[in-house]
Amino acid sequence: MTEFLQVYGYHGTSRTKALSILKNGFLVSNNDYDWLGTGIYFFQDAPARAGVWAREQYPEEPVVIRASINLEGCIDLLDIVWFEDLKTIYSAFAEQYRLRGVPIPMQNPSISKAHRLDCAFFKYTTQLLLGKDNQVECIRAAFAEGNGIFPNSAIFDLAHVQIAVLNPSLIKKCSLIEITGGT
Repeated sequence: MTEFLQVYGYHGTSRTKALSILKNGFLVSNNDYDWLGTGIYFFQDAPARAGVWAREQYPEEPVVIRASINLEGCIDLLDIVWFEDLKTIYSAFAEQYRLRGVPIPMQNPSISKAHRLDCAFFKYTTQLLLGKDNQVECIRAAFAEGNGIFPNSAIFDLAHVQIAVLNPSLIKKCSLIEITGGT
């Protein structure tokens, strides 16, 4: 049996939703603006970042769920191995829109953090790879978000690694983390 990398993912949510998740499992997000397409979203190794997100979305009852995640079948964008293939896939993606006479989705992260282009691209990529008998179980990528930590810095105060889990069976050992204080 092949061993796969396991990481900790942190999912910010409300207490009510967290109790339901712990009892019934996660719901898959399928919004047209989710950064990495369809999936269950986690901040990797970043409980405080998940807490900030939970406080923004659920100010009355923010909590974080910690989960061990198996990165089997991962499009892992923390290494360069995927980028040539993704450039090729993007050409096919753009051609599909051109042939249909439909504009390619637009990003709008500055106003609403809506990453419609990225979302559509990764949904397309996942379906394309599944059609070639490749199992895409999750996608992991780094995001520079927020403000530079000092003038002209390339380090951002809300930067994070995000994981979109497509196969819920990759999620193991969930536990609730209480959020205390502010950030």
